[in-house]
Amino acid sequence: MKTIKLHPTKPDLKLLHEAADIILNEGVIGYPTETIYGLGANVFSSTAINKIFQLKKREKRKPILIIDQDLEHVQKLVASFPDIAFHLARQFWPGPLTMVLNAAPYLNRDLLGYSNRIGIRVPGHTICLELLKLCGVPITSTSANISGERNPTSAGEVLKNFGDKLDLIIDGGKSMSQIASTVVSVEDDKIVLIREGAISKQKIEKAIGNLVYEKKEQ
Repeated sequence: MKTIKLHPTKPDLKLLHEAADIILNEGVIGYPTETIYGLGANVFSSTAINKIFQLKKREKRKPILIIDQDLEHVQKLVASFPDIAFHLARQFWPGPLTMVLNAAPYLNRDLLGYSNRIGIRVPGHTICLELLKLCGVPITSTSANISGERNPTSAGEVLKNFGDKLDLIIDGGKSMSQIASTVVSVEDDKIVLIREGAISKQKIEKAIGNLVYEKKEQ
């Protein structure tokens, strides 16, 4: 298993091509985001998606979040993009806000758990954005840890979690945050908070000028 060290804001694109090639060949990598380190794989590869579930020991009923390079690409992955989602995107993308929307019919069902919805965001991290451009496909953005364990904030922690089970780890330095992205569900004209993370509920309410509802426990 290889680790490549990249500058977080000025990554060497020749080295990053290696990571992109691995993703396009159904591999799984560890990589930095503006929050914590994630596991990256081609969202259209069931082989790679299933490998992530195995690595994380994650229940298949739980969906996997994904990232793409810009709003135009995101819109192709969902069935619809309501006006309130556009407003949130303008306010918080690129950045650590994941929106859960109805998935496009062609999207890989292995990502969705038992629902028909997908969590997606545009990341605010240069390595992520350049990697997405080189891949030309959206990639997974689930935390690079065993499910339920501590969020990883360095390449060393990712290596400790998975060792040579990954095809590559990108070392982009220590994470600026130990908190994952905030996750909200966009439901018609309202926003439901699923996980409060790097962006607070209060900040979202201020941005939309309305209340954010909290998901009720099942």
